[in-house]
Amino acid sequence: MGYYRRYRDEEADASPDAPGPEELYDADQVNADILDSFFAEEDDGELPEDGDDIQDPEDEDPEDGDLQDDEDDLQESEEEFPESGDGELPWPEEAARGRRMSAAPEEYERQEGTTVITRGTTINGGIVSDCSLEVMGTINGDIECLGKLTICGKVTGNCMAAEVYVNTDRLEGSINSEGGVKIAQQTVIIGDITASSSIIAGAVKGEIDVAGPVVIDSTAVIQGNIRAMSIQMDNGAVLEGHVSLSYASGVDIDTVFESK
Repeated sequence: MGYYRRYRDEEADASPDAPGPEELYDADQVNADILDSFFAEEDDGELPEDGDDIQDPEDEDPEDGDLQDDEDDLQESEEEFPESGDGELPWPEEAARGRRMSAAPEEYERQEGTTVITRGTTINGGIVSDCSLEVMGTINGDIECLGKLTICGKVTGNCMAAEVYVNTDRLEGSINSEGGVKIAQQTVIIGDITASSSIIAGAVKGEIDVAGPVVIDSTAVIQGNIRAMSIQMDNGAVLEGHVSLSYASGVDIDTVFESK
């Protein structure tokens, strides 16, 4: 200790203006200066007075746009996950299926609106359908459907539908439709046809009764009588039977040939 005291006295005598050891480093003062500079940078050198009110961010009123956005998000969430009858949320699979069905109801109606009898399927008996029907297999019996009937397979029996399209080798039975009947090329029909309009490109053996126009293609072969409102017969078609335009309107055939 004597050595240290002599060294301090010598330094003080050599530099009378130099600070003492206790003045060389003041940790408390340094820390206080650092804190003051930090708060001065954050608050731009200004701190609120005691009388000033500090507004709580939670007390601020939200803007109208933000409030409306929150309400829209809440409504969308309720629509995506509706509550079930017992107040519980449905499983994610059920919610997703509900969204798909509500987003495209017409698509589901188209998919579920047609019954298909596939190839290799044989039905012995009649069929009644309240939707459209597409026959690609074999049916031994009568067919009745409220929609469109498309026959590409083998059918033995009478057919009745709102609209009929036949594109097969042979069909044995009558066809009755409130709409149009179309017979494709190389198709043989053994039976009568009753419809509001008809286009025939195949072969028909039977009576044809159409309240509207009849178009006979150049590849058609018809053996039977035709009763229609009008007839268009292309060159090359074969017709063996009588033709009557009794459904024609605006023309009184009896008065045309009366003597004046």
